[in-house]
Amino acid sequence: MSGRRRAGGGAAAAVAVAGVAAALAPARSWAQGVGDLPMRAADRGYVAVYGVFSASPQDREVSTFHVAPQIAAGVRLNGWLTATADVTAAWTTFQVEGEARRSSFRFGNPFVTVQAALLEEEKRGIHAGLGLAPPLTTFPGTIPVNTEVEYNYAVAAAARGFGDPWLWAPNVIPIALLLRGRAELEAPVVLGASLDPAVLLSVSSNPSRLSLSAAAYAGARLGWLTPGLRVQMMAQSAPLAGRDFAQWAAVVYANAELDAVFVRSQLAVNLDAPFGLAGQRGATVWGATVGGGARL
Repeated sequence: MSGRRRAGGGAAAAVAVAGVAAALAPARSWAQGVGDLPMRAADRGYVAVYGVFSASPQDREVSTFHVAPQIAAGVRLNGWLTATADVTAAWTTFQVEGEARRSSFRFGNPFVTVQAALLEEEKRGIHAGLGLAPPLTTFPGTIPVNTEVEYNYAVAAAARGFGDPWLWAPNVIPIALLLRGRAELEAPVVLGASLDPAVLLSVSSNPSRLSLSAAAYAGARLGWLTPGLRVQMMAQSAPLAGRDFAQWAAVVYANAELDAVFVRSQLAVNLDAPFGLAGQRGATVWGATVGGGARL
């Protein structure tokens, strides 16, 4: 029930902000994420590389270090249609007190999208699209390895504040609807929102389920630099392995626009259980992302 309540509240907030973003005048960039479109109207495409890092938790009970590279690319198919692809992997090493250190390296679900520009102007934009990922995020067959891989997936998702949850959804084929809106006020204040419902089609004994990822952000454009704050949430229609992975997170970000080059950096902090400040033992509370790319 908590996941559905959070989903309803998050959806309402995201839709409200998206409406404001559509009606107002957007920044030339989006917040960094899967399906990001950091392009101007005249650009033919983009390439980008990001790195996600975390060392949370880091205490006497559990010591964790995590790094996840991500490669992203997009190409404009015509005046209003764009295709993107994001490929990522994660390496997590951890040690529980009194046990040997363990580690896991796995690829995430590569995510491919096709997105249409419903509105694309200098100071505002609305995009809608469809994304699909093949199920590379799977569990191997032995129980000890399952534990390491499951923790790797959980840390990878938590280090992103559970944004773009399809990347690390195990044993499913994610199909997501992407709705994005952004606007820039005269101030200049940058507003934006995203609402991404998805169907997670199971390829294992676990049931298929629905998920919802939503976010709203605001920033201040200071010349070439745009710092800001994003609030995001993720919820699923059914718990996985008896656990409810609904999660709220706050993200402090700074985007830089240097002509054809762009830089993205952010620090995500999970706010509630199971992976937040009030979460469980061994929870990953924070994750940092840094990277950038070039427009073509």
